[in-house]
Amino acid sequence: MKTSVERSLDTGITTVRVTGELNQASSPAIRSVIGTAVAECPTVVIVDLAQLSHDGVNRLSLFPTLAHNALNTWGVPVLLCVDDPALRRDFAAYRTFVALYEHQSEAQLVARAYVPRRMRQSFPPVPASVGGARGLLGEACTGWGLDQLRDTAQLISSELATNAVTHAGTAFDLLTAYTGRYLRISVQDGDSRLPRITEQPPPTSTIMLPGSGRGLRIVAAVATHWGATATDGGKTVWALLKAGPR
Repeated sequence: MKTSVERSLDTGITTVRVTGELNQASSPAIRSVIGTAVAECPTVVIVDLAQLSHDGVNRLSLFPTLAHNALNTWGVPVLLCVDDPALRRDFAAYRTFVALYEHQSEAQLVARAYVPRRMRQSFPPVPASVGGARGLLGEACTGWGLDQLRDTAQLISSELATNAVTHAGTAFDLLTAYTGRYLRISVQDGDSRLPRITEQPPPTSTIMLPGSGRGLRIVAAVATHWGATATDGGKTVWALLKAGPR
């Protein structure tokens, strides 16, 4: 069993491709990969099953279960792409529980038609960009009726933007999106080093350095969830805020 994950900053769509046989041994790995992709709160997750086989139709119940949990827990739709006629027939018992499309282009079209509240802006690696990032999050929270999250969201955006400016030293893209359950804040920069938190924060640094981590400690303390993902030529650091009591 092989899986691959593609994240598009332009569309906010994450595509998970599954190749091989779905069986008792491979089910946990598929559940983990799709679950991780959903937990990052992209706009939509498309699961491409063009190369999937299985050892029993009952195994396919994994996908409607994952789709149900994704929508109810994270507010993220999961769309299945199945172009094999035989496999589509096997999904017949689950058609009322999953969004099933024959071609990936159809799934992408539907995904783009699903328009969540989403804002994106590119910034240069200069100190003024930190204020710009705060302003974008303030505008988003006000426009989406999330005033209760504004201060925390602006704090997170400041820490992530400052890290990109000061330590990545590259231009960065700030993306924020609201799924109805979570507000996502992410910064993609051109530095491939993934962030980490060490046991002892330094006494003076206000932002995470490789080997330090006060800025990231702040993000970890105030966010509901956070993480970092390697991308081609850099990384994305993201944080989620639940729109309600934590």
